[in-house]
Amino acid sequence: MIRLEKQRLRTEIRAMLIGLSSAAQSSASAKIRALLDSWPVWKMASTICAFCALSGEPDILAPWPKGKSVSLPLVAGDDISMRRVASQHELSPGSFGILEPSSSAPASPGDWDLIFVPGLAFDRNGGRLGRGRGYYDRFLALHPNTLRVGVCFDEQLRPSVPSEPHDLPMHALITPSALLTFETLRVSE
Repeated sequence: MIRLEKQRLRTEIRAMLIGLSSAAQSSASAKIRALLDSWPVWKMASTICAFCALSGEPDILAPWPKGKSVSLPLVAGDDISMRRVASQHELSPGSFGILEPSSSAPASPGDWDLIFVPGLAFDRNGGRLGRGRGYYDRFLALHPNTLRVGVCFDEQLRPSVPSEPHDLPMHALITPSALLTFETLRVSE
């Protein structure tokens, strides 16, 4: 039953995202980045795990974060591993057409202050609906104590998203209009 609910919501969100123009996505991404830049937790973070945006996802890496050690995912089979990257010039299209670091890029030891997590939908309780392949579910399960920050457009925020036991909630969520933190946030702001 939950899997059917997830699939229905994924179909709904994907259809909505097709209607978002690239100009609207760029504007919304800039608003997210402005909110992020004013967040004390972001300012204090020195190591981050981020993602390269697909069409329909906010881009938090433009401009490239200064003063941060950035790790990005590299897809390997059914899993992702994080590689340290110094700039966007070290990326090339990889799995699913997503920009990725090279497999020769240094492996990230997993000492991040923040993990930014993409998703198709989020709710105001930290719930997240991914794309359905489980890459981030498996990855986040390996790093349960690192601060998880969901990133989405306002249109992707829902009253609730279907959840299964393996779905880890976010500690915070950032959209173009809000930065929400949840009771599980373990750092002072």
